[in-house]
Amino acid sequence: MFEISIQSIKDYFTWETWEPQLIELSQRSLMILLIIGLTWLALKVRKVIINRVFDINISRMQEKQKDTLESLLLSLTKYVIFIISILMILSNAGLDVAPIIAGAGVLGLAVGFGAQTLVKDLITGFFIIFEDQFSVGDYVSINNGEINGTIVDVGLRATKIRTWGQHSVVIQNSEIRTSQNYNRERMRAIINVTVPYEIDPSEIEQAINDVSHDLVSNQKQLFLLDDKGEVMEPPQLYGITDVENNALGAKYTVISMVKDVHYWTAAKEIRKGLLKQLNKNGIQISYPRRIERHESGAEGFNNL
Repeated sequence: MFEISIQSIKDYFTWETWEPQLIELSQRSLMILLIIGLTWLALKVRKVIINRVFDINISRMQEKQKDTLESLLLSLTKYVIFIISILMILSNAGLDVAPIIAGAGVLGLAVGFGAQTLVKDLITGFFIIFEDQFSVGDYVSINNGEINGTIVDVGLRATKIRTWGQHSVVIQNSEIRTSQNYNRERMRAIINVTVPYEIDPSEIEQAINDVSHDLVSNQKQLFLLDDKGEVMEPPQLYGITDVENNALGAKYTVISMVKDVHYWTAAKEIRKGLLKQLNKNGIQISYPRRIERHESGAEGFNNL
């Protein structure tokens, strides 16, 4: 009996007994090494491709926008490649990955239902950055004036805005329905001024021309310039845009193309110049008035 047991042990450790298992183990090991090598190669190739794609489009993209999107895509593709590689390695190691994939699918579905707002924020944030709707430093008006301020940070989940009063406002990207960006190279300053009906329109036009000449001569840097360094659209009279105007008088509109960074300053200087020039020419800006008729029939004007 002892001799039989010794012989059985010897037979168990012979090459013929272990050859199929060793061959299968070596094949699996080689396949796993091949998967690891291909994973390393895929990570390198995906980095080169993404870098070249963004280098080609860098002229149409802000540096911050480029860095954010590049980092996002590199991180996303890295996780996808790692997950696929791990599943392939487990499969070649003899494990059944079908339950793992099914469990991950159920878990992902549950997380998706529970985090719909988060997913919506991330998708919206991605397109805000990709489409360059606004960038850090831009002055924006969100949702028709609900929030006005300067962009402090643009993230995938939320956007931070600092108001003129220096309050920091954080808004979820999915809550941004409309946005007006005041920093896109060119802006048109639109200034309205109302004067009594009795004033000849030619006098208003002359006053506006005088203001335009003064601003272009002394503060040319405020306006948008063409290739020759000339002002593209100096302050000029657009026309009479309202004659009802609550019976105050005729409303004149002045327009001018200005640099986005000087939009507020340019509008302020145009208003100040108009006020000074109209006062200089003896033209009063309209204000609420009422007419009182006395018994003598004379008319007098008193301020409201």
